Amino acid sequence: MSSRPGGLAIVEGADARLPFACDADHLQAELEWLRLVLHREVLRLKAANLLSADPFRGLYLADEQVDAILLDWKAQQRSAPAPGIAELSRRADSLRMEIDARLEEGAAAGTPTPLMRLVELFELTGFECRVLVAAFATEMDLRFETLYAWARNDVTRKSPSIDLALKLLCNEPEEQLRRRDAFRPDGSLFGNYLLRGGDEQHERDSSFLGRSLRIDERIAGFLLGQEGIDHRLAPFAELSMPAHAYAALYLPEALRVQLWNAAQMQDASILYLCGPRGAGKRSAAEALCCEAERPLLTADLSQMAGCGVAPAVVLALLQREALLNGADLLLEHAETVAPESAAVDPWAAALARLRPRRGVRVFIASETPWPGVALHTGMWHSFDFPVPSFANRVQLWQQATRTSGATLAADVDLELLASRFALTGGAIHQACAEAVCGLQMRGAGESALSAQHLESAARAQSSQGLRRFAQKVDVRAGWESLVLPRHIFRQLRDVCTAERYRQTVYGKWGFDQRLTAGKGLNVLFCGSSGTGKTMAAGIVARELGLDLYRIDLSIVVSKYIGETEKQLNLIFREAKTSNAVLFFDEADALFGKRSEVKDAHDRYANVEIAYLLQKMEEYEGIVILATNLRRNMDDAFMRRIQHVIEFPFPDAEHRERIWKSILPPGAPVAKDIDFGFLARQFELAGGNIRNIALAAAFYAAEEGAPIRMEHCVVATALEMQKTGRLPSRAEFRDYYDLIRSRI
Repeated sequence: MSSRPGGLAIVEGADARLPFACDADHLQAELEWLRLVLHREVLRLKAANLLSADPFRGLYLADEQVDAILLDWKAQQRSAPAPGIAELSRRADSLRMEIDARLEEGAAAGTPTPLMRLVELFELTGFECRVLVAAFATEMDLRFETLYAWARNDVTRKSPSIDLALKLLCNEPEEQLRRRDAFRPDGSLFGNYLLRGGDEQHERDSSFLGRSLRIDERIAGFLLGQEGIDHRLAPFAELSMPAHAYAALYLPEALRVQLWNAAQMQDASILYLCGPRGAGKRSAAEALCCEAERPLLTADLSQMAGCGVAPAVVLALLQREALLNGADLLLEHAETVAPESAAVDPWAAALARLRPRRGVRVFIASETPWPGVALHTGMWHSFDFPVPSFANRVQLWQQATRTSGATLAADVDLELLASRFALTGGAIHQACAEAVCGLQMRGAGESALSAQHLESAARAQSSQGLRRFAQKVDVRAGWESLVLPRHIFRQLRDVCTAERYRQTVYGKWGFDQRLTAGKGLNVLFCGSSGTGKTMAAGIVARELGLDLYRIDLSIVVSKYIGETEKQLNLIFREAKTSNAVLFFDEADALFGKRSEVKDAHDRYANVEIAYLLQKMEEYEGIVILATNLRRNMDDAFMRRIQHVIEFPFPDAEHRERIWKSILPPGAPVAKDIDFGFLARQFELAGGNIRNIALAAAFYAAEEGAPIRMEHCVVATALEMQKTGRLPSRAEFRDYYDLIRSRI
């Protein structure tokens, strides 16, 4: 083959059986063949007297202009008489045979051209391949636009139409009828978006035969050897060559084997990877691609909504892009679409209808399960990625701290971190990176990561999803702020001990193999209101380095059937990644004693209780239930409670200690306050004493004076009135007249 100044290649007989030297030679040969068949069509139109003497024909392309193009091409080849229709047909057929033969030689040698790769990837027929060449021609030589417009008798139609393509590429009318199927919307050409129709209104209104054929911009770039992904996908997709080893993944062995076997299946399938953020879903997809030595095309579903392209089209373009690059496809953040609303959510509907293509493994990563209807198609295979086990978390902390390059302080206990925070691998690495960054920002004076630095970073990585259902409780008090009997302190510390050494007992010593229930810690705080249950829960959480979330029962409990269970499920699901202590305060409304079933309402109330018991057993964190009435808790509940702590109503001795400890050291306190009198005379819980002390402080601040006995007495009387008790002279004694003048 030799190349001429006009850019069109001439196939010489000497090398007609050799593979094409380069991709450009093949494209030039295809365009030479197209020129021949297009020249033949021009002669046919002239011979059929389809040319009109109307000076406005085509508005307006003169015959002389077309002839000049044909003569220019002819002059670039050799001086010879103008060929007729038969000669052009002979030349076209001969050239077609030579091109096909050279392509076969190239395929046998393992060097297919881009056009032949498209034929293989999208299973195109020879006719469809030549249609693609006809549409592509204008990207190589603008003179084809002129010839197409002349042949279509419309200067504005510069692409071949379906009718023109059929006439150029088919010899008989019967063949033209058969080939019409190639232009179906779901056919290889349009279904794979290799070709596109015109966007103008007159194109949309055209008949089937009159529709224009335009090559997709990405396909044209592929034929020209241009690198990079489709510009429509670039804002939310990226192509990478992973380097993760599959053996280095921290996954349960059963999951590792099943995922590997599923990835090796020959049948096209979708692997649905479900698990919390950072659980290793993307790493697993990258590792499988690395083992297969394939690139990975990763797309973020959460960023696709604003791309301006229909969901089904975007997913098809992503699969096409993966095919063009010999890559697998990973769709991340599928939880951002609403699978339960597929009927109204176009993205969910498109994802549910997604069907894998041969040659592309599709991974879908999500933090939530997908409805089973999709999984029952046989093409979807779901895999649950759990939070790493304690042993794996220890390894991940060790790896992350080594990778960070930071020095660890002597007080850092990685096993304790792994036990306290059930974090995923990604969250652990992120926590280490943020701890190191914080250390660098603090500057001189700190050169090593302390346990406090790592705990704060780990806590920040925990999910904040519980904030939708619960209030985070910040308790700054320590053990010294609790005024309780000694045995209650011992029980509270037992709760902390059980949590600290849970991994040792369950994991290392094997108790998890002997127990059927979950490994969580369920605690019941009983006692009157104001006896210190909430403060104790906060101190326990602080001691363990965890956040405390108080569940808002007004959101959880619903009069509608099934809604309470739904809210409980959401709470416990979020709690799995929150690394928090769940505190159900005033839980009597939800955890009351199950009643005898007398009507439908009783039956569903008992269903809610049973569901709660199930979720408590499944949850592996700490759940603290606070109730004023222990007798409302039935035996089924009590069997699931590991620690029951009774908070007694404070006696006079403890009340005096509460009075003395409730006033902060910085507050001005007069010497006339008789704490012993206040403790002996008024049987109040710690919560009431706190309210009284705070009210007395405001009275004193208003007067600009220290807190006096008078302020405390008046505040006590008002607090008693809140509970429905009238102040009496027997209780207030010498202070009774004082309060009568103030309230």
